[in-house]
Amino acid sequence: MMEIQKILILIDLSEETPSLFTYGLQLAQAWNAEVWVQHIYYIPPDLAGEVFIPMDALKKYEHQAHKAFEQLKESANLSTDREPHFLISHGDFVVQANQLIDQEGIDLVMVGNRGGGYSANILGSHTLKAIYHIHGPVLSVPKEALFRPFHRIAFATDWHNHSPKALDQLIVLARHFKAHLDIIHVSQKHGKPMEEVSRQTYDLGEVSHTFYYLWVKEIEEGLQQHLVEHQNDLIVLVPHHHTFFDWLFQKSVTRQMAYHTQIPLLTLKE
Repeated sequence: MMEIQKILILIDLSEETPSLFTYGLQLAQAWNAEVWVQHIYYIPPDLAGEVFIPMDALKKYEHQAHKAFEQLKESANLSTDREPHFLISHGDFVVQANQLIDQEGIDLVMVGNRGGGYSANILGSHTLKAIYHIHGPVLSVPKEALFRPFHRIAFATDWHNHSPKALDQLIVLARHFKAHLDIIHVSQKHGKPMEEVSRQTYDLGEVSHTFYYLWVKEIEEGLQQHLVEHQNDLIVLVPHHHTFFDWLFQKSVTRQMAYHTQIPLLTLKE
């Protein structure tokens, strides 16, 4: 179940960091969750092998990062019952993040989204790597996004590779915020009516929900249009290996949808 008690915010100390940090603190308040903030920096092996980097320089950098974090807390100006935990790590962002996630039992990982890809210093061009390999749900937050309790959540699914675990997480999320679920069935071919598929697959209980249907050929434009028309404030996907979702994430227009929308994107694990 997606009871969020611990949130990890991955930051790169760029100009997008303050908005991500503030969003994360506000989300944590909504869940009464504890917050970890991790800054991961990486020196490529080819650079490290050719250029000597004095230890003092690394210590100075980490000292500056700690100062930047203190400034972040001051600028956020939010009263929190729990002080955020801050740490600096060196190495591959997935490896370092997963170590912390496993060690502390993190329930949700948050990353910034510049609107052309994830932040260069943390996720760089490894978007799919992050979605597939970070342990647990990943929430990508655009710079322009302002936190507000989720009222209408769009969940795009193909249902053929359904994940009871992911849907259970989604139901807990919807119940917590008393949100309405827009369940968008994405299909590559004609099949059973959406309502029949849903009844046979899952019991949504008392969660308010509406079913929609989109063909693959119109999914890119259709999702964008749906988000605008229904004023969704969160879009949720469950990436499956070797299925329609590999195609979906790798399509440039869909990637543009995920990167340039002002709506946060939550990916759940199976």
